[in-house]
Amino acid sequence: MTFSPLDPLPSRSSSSSSPKRSHQGPEVEEDRLLKRQRNNVAARKYRQKKVDRIKELEEEVDHVKQERDDLRIRLARQEAETAALREMLRLGNPGSLSSGR
Repeated sequence: MTFSPLDPLPSRSSSSSSPKRSHQGPEVEEDRLLKRQRNNVAARKYRQKKVDRIKELEEEVDHVKQERDDLRIRLARQEAETAALREMLRLGNPGSLSSGR
């Protein structure tokens, strides 16, 4: 059988599978519902785990940012102290430090 580009495509309808389910026994239907329920629980659990992991990572990011900011402040203080000590050396021994650079 050949199809021309103008021929309509055969439709795939999910309604064609519904009548088949009605011919299945109540045990099969119950198994299907139980499987669907378990899948819903698993999906909900997965989504919650994902949300919890994102929250954990955001908290870790906040902690690392705070640590970074603390280190920047510490570095600025040490640089200021180093500059002050160099100035004290320069004033105490004129010419000795500038020749060492």
